[in-house]
Amino acid sequence: MRKMTAILLAAAFLFCGCQLDGTAEKEPQETRVVYSALPLPELYLEIPERFTTTSSEFYEEYYICEDASIIVTQDWSGAPYSSVYDYAIDALTEYQNITTELELLHNEQVEANSVTVQTLEFNYVIGEGDDALRMTCMTGYLTDTDSMYIITCKCSTENYESYRSDFLSVITSAGYLK
Repeated sequence: MRKMTAILLAAAFLFCGCQLDGTAEKEPQETRVVYSALPLPELYLEIPERFTTTSSEFYEEYYICEDASIIVTQDWSGAPYSSVYDYAIDALTEYQNITTELELLHNEQVEANSVTVQTLEFNYVIGEGDDALRMTCMTGYLTDTDSMYIITCKCSTENYESYRSDFLSVITSAGYLK
């Protein structure tokens, strides 16, 4: 779980204010592009076309559009996993430990491409007062019993509704390459 905490901390601070230089399209696109969620060749996702592929010192590949990001990570440290639900709740507890405030909005399982994905949707705040960052996150957790895959979709709370359907479509497109 220490690895998960480090990933969450890095993601929280690195991507809270992530923005492009204005070259990204602002209108939602109906077209979906299928990318392999590198470096996770066993998993595929459909990423909305308006998201741009990028990288950082923390992630080989992730996707951004203005202040929204989609990050796919893999945790193989605890395999086999007793329950995807328990893993998701543990991850939520880790978020709660590193944030100022956390409000769980939804906790449910959704059916994706022949796999069940445990989803969490929550608001969180980092910092206090006028400098506080208010974010909303939708995460999806799925396992192939050897690894846990975490799909983290987030943006500022004020922009969340404009990305929510994109985030849900990404999570429900998840599947394993055969």
